[in-house]
Amino acid sequence: MASELENKIIRQIEYYFGDINLPRDKFMQEKLKEDEGWISLEVLLTFKRLASLSEDPAVIAAAVEKAENGLVEVSEDKKKIRRNPDLPLPELNDARKKELMERTAYAKGFPLDETLNDIMSFMEQHGPIESCHRRSNKDHTFKGSCFIIFKDKEACKKFIELESLKYKDTELIRKWQSDYFAEKKKAYEERVKSKKDKKQAKIDEKAKQLEYPKGATIYFSNIPEGKSLTREEIKEKVKEVDDSVTISYIDFSKGDLEGHFRCSAENAAVEFLKKLTDGELEIGDIKLKLKALEGTEEEEYLKKTAEAVTKMREKAKFGKGRKRKGQYHNNGREAKSKKTE
Repeated sequence: MASELENKIIRQIEYYFGDINLPRDKFMQEKLKEDEGWISLEVLLTFKRLASLSEDPAVIAAAVEKAENGLVEVSEDKKKIRRNPDLPLPELNDARKKELMERTAYAKGFPLDETLNDIMSFMEQHGPIESCHRRSNKDHTFKGSCFIIFKDKEACKKFIELESLKYKDTELIRKWQSDYFAEKKKAYEERVKSKKDKKQAKIDEKAKQLEYPKGATIYFSNIPEGKSLTREEIKEKVKEVDDSVTISYIDFSKGDLEGHFRCSAENAAVEFLKKLTDGELEIGDIKLKLKALEGTEEEEYLKKTAEAVTKMREKAKFGKGRKRKGQYHNNGREAKSKKTE
């Protein structure tokens, strides 16, 4: 019968060669290729968690020989260990990932200086468990929370649904891993939405400060498919019809079938249309249909225009002063672009 220390060694070795760790452990995978799946105890003892239990290869080998589930085996010379060839790794496909999540719990409330071995010993009381992953911050410090994969869904469910569970006088927050991810996703989406709403509110406020002349916007259409028309041609024709009209902006790109242009003076659109026959403006063989925007239609268009202008200004303001790749300074030497951290 294995002692407490031997059980800890068995658990650690089976974790290294287990279904959870082995598929993602690149170092182990490379070592497996070298000797028909065998890895020397000398190599395994470079792993800190195993070495913290024992640094004696003979002790490690003797403990593993007492393992009962047959996942790993010891070589005849007691110097190497490998996963049982009769127990191949399961394929890590979508079905497998879903199955793992269905028996994985999230638990939070562990002391930030707690060791994995101590947490594992505690969790064995609520097992059987297959893996316990301590979650870390970017600086590799422990977050105080773990993802715990149980051997079966029922054991996981029982752990999560315990009325109360304390770890060293601290009540553990427990939930399904899937619920944890769903909550994090929802919180992230709410943060993104809040940020967008604040940005839009700022744009709306600044857009309200922009004022455009009323009765000065004309909508034009009736451009045939495949016909080419440019903003410059539109400007020239308008000037030809009425040289007192100044176009301040044309909302149109080459290839579009419709667009808008805005005059600089109040009611200029209405006055310009009086000079046309049936609201048509001929440019070459194209007969544009023109209409002055009025009422709600005009208000909505000018509102959209103000928002677009404000966004462009904000974008330009944000990018102002940045050094671009290819800029030159310091006596003509090219400046290297620097990523923003």
